Formats: sequence, C-alpha cells, structure tokens
Amino acid sequence: MSRDQFIKMRGAWDTRHWIKVPGLSHAADALQLEQCLTELDGVQRVQIVPDRRRIRVTYDQTQTDYQTILERLAAIGFPASESWWSARKATWFQYLDRNARDNAQAPEPPCCSNPKGISAGKVRKK
Repeated sequence: MSRDQFIKMRGAWDTRHWIKVPGLSHAADALQLEQCLTELDGVQRVQIVPDRRRIRVTYDQTQTDYQTILERLAAIGFPASESWWSARKATWFQYLDRNARDNAQAPEPPCCSNPKGISAGKVRKK
C-alpha cells in the first residue's frame, strides 16, 4: 500500500512503523506475532516479512503506542532489535505517539470567526 493510499484509508491518528525482530525466522513465528499484536487495542494491521525479520504495525496512536508494542513483542519472546538506530527510532516514535495523543485530547482551538476561547475567563471592564 502506498503512502497516499494509507492516508486515504486511515484515520487522522493512525500510523505505521517497520520493526526489526531478530528472532522472527519462519511462518509459525509470524502467526504468533500477528495474533498477539492484533489483540492490543488500537492495532489494526500487522504485516510480517519473515525472510527480512521485520514486521509493519499499523495502529491508532490514541489507543496504543510504540512502547506498548515493543513491550508486547518482548513479552512473547520476540524482542525488537536493540541496535543504535532502532533505539533512536523507538524514542522518536514514542514521542510522536505521545504528542498525537495529547493533541487528540486537546480542546478545540478558537476560530477567527468564533473567538469564544480567546477571551474565555476574562472579565470585561465597563
């Protein structure tokens, strides 16, 4: 699926990431990974490429996050790669998920044609 197709089909808070899983070696592992990850709230799709030892997880950032997915992988015996690059990506993806969750829960900002929120709480002086 191309990036444009992904954007058209998914919600505003959906994202997808490739995760390197060194312990992934055959189809039986793939089935176990897919089953365990799809049980997580918010995980919509798990694409597995056993010969490259990688999985691609599509999930809703308001329901789960990258760290939860990594913890689930470790809990079932398939920890993600701990290389320098994987650690940097994990930190960045977790930041993006936290930021998306905060933005999704933020109150609606005022609009130029309806500035109720701008002066909320202020008392007008007469």
